[in-house]
Amino acid sequence: FAPPVKSFAAEGFPLIGGRVDYVDGRRVAAIVYKRRLHVINVFMWPAPAAAGDTPPLAASRNGYNLVSLAKSGVAYWLASDLNLDELRQLAGLM
Repeated sequence: FAPPVKSFAAEGFPLIGGRVDYVDGRRVAAIVYKRRLHVINVFMWPAPAAAGDTPPLAASRNGYNLVSLAKSGVAYWLASDLNLDELRQLAGLM
C-alpha cells in the first residue's frame, strides 16, 4: 500500500512527516500535518472495494476530535485537538 500523501501547505496544513503505525492490529500509514500549534494525525489504509466513497463522519473522544471517511479506495481517520470545522476542512482536501 502506497499512501496518497499530498502537501496542503498552501491551504494552511503543512506536511510534517509520516510513519507506519498500528490501528486495531492493522498496519497503517500515519501522515502528520500541522495547523498553527495543533498536530493532526491522518491514519490511512486500503478500504474494502465494495465500501465505495463515504462522506466525512465526525466524533469526539477524550478531548480529541475525529473525522473518518473513505475516498478512492482509501480509508482515512483524522485525529487532533484541532476544532472540528478545521479538521473537516482538511478531510475535504484528502
